[in-house]
Amino acid sequence: MRRRAACAALLLATVAAGCGGVGYVARAGWSEARILWRREPIADVLARPELDPSLRERLALALAVREFAAGPLGLRVGDSYSTFAEVDGEATVHVVSAAHRDRLTPYTWWYPIVGSVPYRGFFARGAAEAAAQALQARDLDVDVRPAIAFSTLGWFADPLLSSVAVEQPEPMAETILHELFHATLYVPGATAFNESAATFAGQRGAAAFFCAGPGRNADHCAEARRRWDTTRARGRVLARLAGRLRALYASRPDARRREQVRARLTRAAGRALARRRIGGGGELWPPNNARLLGELIYVTDLDAFDALAPTDDLGPALALLVRTAGDAADPGAAVRALASRQEGR
Repeated sequence: MRRRAACAALLLATVAAGCGGVGYVARAGWSEARILWRREPIADVLARPELDPSLRERLALALAVREFAAGPLGLRVGDSYSTFAEVDGEATVHVVSAAHRDRLTPYTWWYPIVGSVPYRGFFARGAAEAAAQALQARDLDVDVRPAIAFSTLGWFADPLLSSVAVEQPEPMAETILHELFHATLYVPGATAFNESAATFAGQRGAAAFFCAGPGRNADHCAEARRRWDTTRARGRVLARLAGRLRALYASRPDARRREQVRARLTRAAGRALARRRIGGGGELWPPNNARLLGELIYVTDLDAFDALAPTDDLGPALALLVRTAGDAADPGAAVRALASRQEGR
């Protein structure tokens, strides 16, 4: 989950003027341009007789998933994922996030077009660590994590990166569909909704592809469904932890008491994750609000999203989601209300 995290707003900052300083935009823009420059049509790559068989399989899968996204799922595809870019690890974005220690509130950055987002991305690890140190000096919880995929929200034709093509079929399909959903719907300033909706589209979309779609395969179907069940279960545990922490912070304890209780609650959540085999409990330790919020933005209200699609015919549910959320002042609340109505039928 954490390695696959998509950073939709980060790369859009390279084409939006005034985003956090000329130097930052120039460096990010140059890094993105280098990736786009390396794009090759997947059809041309597949025509090479000496192509590694495993890469050939992944490239063919990418085209099939792309076609499925454009057809039955109704996503905005354009020319994205019709090309391939060899990046040798250079495309990894180092995502910096921060949060207050005495409340579950993220530190945010503002960008034109995409609004406020609770993270900032860097192609250079050193630059990310320097930014993290500056935030820590302001007594904030800080997290730095890698992301191997991102979306330019349809501004450019995003390629399949070699860093994604090495993934197993299920997570690779999830990633492609996740990013294509961002190109289909992106609500400025609503990060948790955007990323959680894309998690739903990616993981349920992969299950639909492998279970009832052109990629029909019993083993891949079972694995895709297992991954979705695991992600939803992890989201529930993290949501409970977040609720308990919010109650703790609302009681305004002194710093020592706050840290004692925060540690106890975090350890309990870690044990619950380990016991249910839905993630390593050590990922939550030491207690860090930035890390917790960074995970929550991908797994918020997943049960509500899931209720929109009772079958593997996911296209109508995604179309309804786009129509409902696109016009809503609070897209998350709109989806919860919609799910409640769906379940009441």
